[in-house]
Amino acid sequence: MKSKHAKYYTDNPISGKLVNNFFRSITELYKSIEAESVFDGGCGEGFILNTLNQARPIKSCYAIDLDIDEVKDASRNLPFCDVRQGSLYEIPFQDNSFDLVICSEVLEHLENPGKGLYELHRVCKKYTILSVPQEPVWRIMNITRFTYWAELGNTPGHLNHWTKSSFIKFVSEYFKILEIRSPLPWTMILGEKR
Repeated sequence: MKSKHAKYYTDNPISGKLVNNFFRSITELYKSIEAESVFDGGCGEGFILNTLNQARPIKSCYAIDLDIDEVKDASRNLPFCDVRQGSLYEIPFQDNSFDLVICSEVLEHLENPGKGLYELHRVCKKYTILSVPQEPVWRIMNITRFTYWAELGNTPGHLNHWTKSSFIKFVSEYFKILEIRSPLPWTMILGEKR
């Protein structure tokens, strides 16, 4: 499952190891809970859902992404999942619809991440897995690999910048923190709905 838009694919062996650690962490968190229905807000091409489904088949799967090209790719890559175009600001599902809500590498792009988190909380019945780039580590790593120098290491489109502790505080408003992972250079949280 690889295309020109794949944000998790890399030929760089160091980056590849970091991405593998990311996927191992999210898979371990997923396998530590029971969840029959899963929702991914901002699914991209579907790499995360595909990985989780291989680890333990997802019985009921739904996903949205704002980018119609990503929706098309995810629909092809995730035959077990209902993938739709949609916004995190208005998730097209009822309250308490999903045992597990995932949102990975999306909140940092939102102009209003609090509204996005509120919507994720609304459709969540039990658990959430959320991840964002860990700052300032993310920017430092970009600079050390000679990317985004003019932006001081900030990836284009990243509007929000959380340290590990500030992201925990942000998520804690809606979710009880069950586990925190830090696969370099990300912060990943398993939370339970409050």
